[in-house]
Amino acid sequence: MGWPTALAVAAGALATMVSGTNTCSQWAPCYREGYCDASAMFCMWDLCDPSKSFNATSCWKPEGCVNQAVSFDSVTDVVSIKKYSGNPNTNPFVSVFEPDNAKLADGKLVLEMPYNSKNNRGFGSTVDSSHSFKYGTVTARVKTASIAKGVVSSFIFRSNLVGDEIDFEWVGKNPHEVQTNFFYHDIRNHTNKRSFDVGGDSSAAYHDYTFIWAPDSITWLVDGKKLRTLYRKDTYDRSSGEYRFPAAEGRVGFSIWDGGNAPSEGTQNWAGSPTPWTKDTVYRMYVDSINIQCSGDNPPPASSTGGGKDLTSSATSKSSTTISESRPSSSNPPASPTASSSPAPTNQPSSSNQPSPSNQPSATDSPAPSNQPSATDSPAPSNQPSATDSPAPSNQPSPSNQPSATDSPAPTNQPSATDSPAPTNQPSSSLPPPNKCHVVKVTVAA
Repeated sequence: MGWPTALAVAAGALATMVSGTNTCSQWAPCYREGYCDASAMFCMWDLCDPSKSFNATSCWKPEGCVNQAVSFDSVTDVVSIKKYSGNPNTNPFVSVFEPDNAKLADGKLVLEMPYNSKNNRGFGSTVDSSHSFKYGTVTARVKTASIAKGVVSSFIFRSNLVGDEIDFEWVGKNPHEVQTNFFYHDIRNHTNKRSFDVGGDSSAAYHDYTFIWAPDSITWLVDGKKLRTLYRKDTYDRSSGEYRFPAAEGRVGFSIWDGGNAPSEGTQNWAGSPTPWTKDTVYRMYVDSINIQCSGDNPPPASSTGGGKDLTSSATSKSSTTISESRPSSSNPPASPTASSSPAPTNQPSSSNQPSPSNQPSATDSPAPSNQPSATDSPAPSNQPSATDSPAPSNQPSPSNQPSATDSPAPTNQPSATDSPAPTNQPSSSLPPPNKCHVVKVTVAA
């Protein structure tokens, strides 16, 4: 089954394919990766493309950040995107892939990756916060799936619409190591990655992983110990006249994906290859708890649901939204904001998802260890978790995009934008060129 048809199946209802200058209809108002529909899989903020949707209010609103501590001991803590109502106050986390390989067990969030024989690789899982996030402190207690080479576990913040990202990642070939990274507008600069010893096997015990994100800095910690701090003032790029520092609203999430059997040789080398599989193999990543403390920069909007789906409005007029980006005009770096100020987020997706090498020096205060793996890895994400070699919403394993791995792929993104495009996405988009399509309707039996 082709990727476009698989996305339609994943929606579980009527999906309308659009191409060229066509936009979505009133009845299927939300656009995502060449299709229109009215479900959460298409309308959820940061998955839905407002520029091609029916009108400016078709995509759901950003939900805003709320302080919360989630221990994953309630059946409502995680919900499949096919069952998500759009109210973030009901379910703090959403499993964004179909088939859904995330579950709750023994008071833990478990992200599983079984073998997919059709694609000869694993099909993982991505779980994102239902509330959006911008600036604050997030701590997750995680036990990774790094028991074999090729298996990638991720704890990230990502904006799919813009391509900004903050990462903790673990690759199976180095179970004692955690990698920290950041991305701006999906620009691949692998010199930004830093690796650190966790102090033990990350797949054998839980550790507390924290990132503190402010308008002028990002700090990564493990078990309360500071690993590195990145300062915004050190990310200025004179060629573009901008600070390449994450500043867009997005979501916090977790993912597991198969980097060892990824299409990109660079990703395979980074993760370890090949990932060992039998028909009964299942790799698992565990999350004991997560604590999110917001800075107050993106409070929930005043609505009947606190953001997300607006149950009180309906689409009545057709219009389009324009996403713009503001950049400094001078070749001299503008003044860096203080921690109390918050730069306006950009909403423009990155123009490329291919890693672009850069000789820009890394902007951090902690040098990379000499045994750090080479960052010749990953392609970039496509459109949601995260960039990965196989971003795909419903079909898992790209950060930030990957090739479809199942009959019912989900949106395009599995792991995040990271050195290895990821699952936060999976399948990368194999959709037909827009100018070769015409408007058709695909009916799929539920």
